[in-house]
Amino acid sequence: MIKVIAIDDHPLVLKMIAEEINKEGDMRIVGTANHGSKLNALVREKSPDIVILDLGMSEGAFEPISAVQQLLQEHPKVRVLILTGNDSPAYIRDLTNAGVRGYVLKFEDLSLELPRAVRTIYGGQCFYSPASTNILLTESKLANSVLNDRELQVLRLVAEGHQNERISQIAGLSCKTVRNILSDIYSKLGIQGEVNQRVAVVNKARQLDLLP
Repeated sequence: MIKVIAIDDHPLVLKMIAEEINKEGDMRIVGTANHGSKLNALVREKSPDIVILDLGMSEGAFEPISAVQQLLQEHPKVRVLILTGNDSPAYIRDLTNAGVRGYVLKFEDLSLELPRAVRTIYGGQCFYSPASTNILLTESKLANSVLNDRELQVLRLVAEGHQNERISQIAGLSCKTVRNILSDIYSKLGIQGEVNQRVAVVNKARQLDLLP
């Protein structure tokens, strides 16, 4: 039996989750909470296999990415499934990087997607619902269409660890042109304010499948 807990600040959503999970023969809800602050305590008490977690808690102090990271540090065997109305691709990527194993949007057919998601991540695989998958694919395609061939060339050379002077030699460009191209890449991929923009842009490009 797959043991599941659910955290959501809407009582009706918690009731719906419990109904959908408990009607399945191989899983059951062992605990619920309506505050993110209760996450770790509930996991310690109930020892679940799966945590279904909402992002949009009404309590201002709850930060889902750091909450997931802390949870998985203390309970590395627990698998986290996000159930939310937030369709931001940045959130999907950041939570995946934090260790989330599944992402489902609340406007989808939860009677179908929730049991599938629970079984998939319990079995050791990741699960992204059809809507969240389409969001990531659309962003990746947009990024590919936004960067031109020269920008992709410079981006690949940055990923290989080359500095601007060496990139200018390889690509046959002036150092000023390389700097301008990099500035355009940062802007197009939404890299702003990071301490190390070169690392940030390479990580973002890999998330978008622009780099191997």
